[in-house]
Amino acid sequence: MPSTSTKSSVSRVLAFASLLLLPGATFGYNNSKAMDPEDRSGTWSIGAYFNWQESPYAGEDWRSDFMPQFVYTGENIYLDTTQMGWHAIDNDDWQLDTYVNYYLNGYNDHTFYSDTGEVRDEDDPLKGMERSSSFELGAALTRKTEYGRWSIAASHDVNGTHNGGRMELEWSKTWRGENWQVQPWLRTNYYSRETANYYFGVNADEVLVDRPEYALEATGSVSAGASLRVTAWQRHNLSLNAGYTVFNDEITESPIVSENAVFNASLSYRYEIDDLNRSSSGDYNFFTNNPNPWSYRIAYGCTSDTSLNKILRLQIDCQGDGTHLGSFFLSRQLSETLMTLPIEAWVTTGVARRFESEYQGNFWEGVLAFKAVFRQFPWSDTIETRFGVAEGISYAQKVPNIESERAAERDRRNSKFLNYLDFSLDVSLGDVIGNKKLQSCFVGFSVHHRSGIFGASNLYGNVYGGSNVNTMYIECEQR
Repeated sequence: MPSTSTKSSVSRVLAFASLLLLPGATFGYNNSKAMDPEDRSGTWSIGAYFNWQESPYAGEDWRSDFMPQFVYTGENIYLDTTQMGWHAIDNDDWQLDTYVNYYLNGYNDHTFYSDTGEVRDEDDPLKGMERSSSFELGAALTRKTEYGRWSIAASHDVNGTHNGGRMELEWSKTWRGENWQVQPWLRTNYYSRETANYYFGVNADEVLVDRPEYALEATGSVSAGASLRVTAWQRHNLSLNAGYTVFNDEITESPIVSENAVFNASLSYRYEIDDLNRSSSGDYNFFTNNPNPWSYRIAYGCTSDTSLNKILRLQIDCQGDGTHLGSFFLSRQLSETLMTLPIEAWVTTGVARRFESEYQGNFWEGVLAFKAVFRQFPWSDTIETRFGVAEGISYAQKVPNIESERAAERDRRNSKFLNYLDFSLDVSLGDVIGNKKLQSCFVGFSVHHRSGIFGASNLYGNVYGGSNVNTMYIECEQR
């Protein structure tokens, strides 16, 4: 049998790899269906997602949430921000998917208020408690009929958050018009004993006078809802979703649960990037038959306490905590124009190594992002110059020291999972030194930024703050 340490290492690798690869979210009670379940167009989309959700937990009311949205609808592989999967079987009658998923549920540490950083009252029902989201591996089998899609899905925690599983039985049917879709659905949710105890139970070391210990067996809930999806001007996609979840008695009797049913609504917008240079030989495939250029980038730099807006005003320094970062990125062009503008769209993914000096052990960070690149400067015929802005997600194996220090100074929480931004400016190395062989290699500066979007996103733990790393890099395009 594998040792406990071996299992733990495998779990950490799976969790890290899942965010490196994937990086909409599966919310515990958010029933969003923003995507057409039959879309296999092979296009990429970027957008934003807004969610309003009633919380079942005592002391909480409504949650509002924001997160970026990244979508790829391939024939075999699909990506929806925090879920990546493979259509192992997909025909007119059956569909079998395997996937890795970030299951967003639970609640953040209630020691401090997320908006002000002030200490919560002693009688806060969730004070001193915290329940995290989890990474899951899962599979879903769907039977397609004229009466709708009938699905069964099972998933299990793989990073040791609660070591439990979930199962879902669902019916849905999609009615389609020329530029709209309506999809009602019904679902039964099953939580294993470990999952139910983690999200709705009270452990012995969390007991207070008015918060007794509470344990659950396997239990569940029932959900129903509908989604309206509209496409405008070919590439602009809007989705409005609403759902209602009713919990079993065993959940509602928990001392930390105050609602027996919750409602949620969400609105999402996606822009579909469809100006792809598709191959003339065979069917286009982003991974195996794609004529668009790709690039690799190697960077190294230092952390800085200077704010992002000051760095963008060229106040660049290494006055941080003495830690450093090295990174390697792979990128592929999606389009030569973005919303008809002369701005290229790229998708980029990378790994970074955090060198934490004496503060803690070094660790890895994974990134997935969309990047906009502008290179049509008046002088680019002489010295090609590029300016880029990337937006995405970042997952670190540990919280970087500079982020932990800032959070402690402000009595605020931190998170391994944060929003990612990258601003870059570079010039062609070949043009600068007069070597045509190096004209597609660029040297420049970039700032590697992680943050919680000013505490606005539950996905990022409502973190207010982050970190900046100033880097120098070389990036070479392959055309």
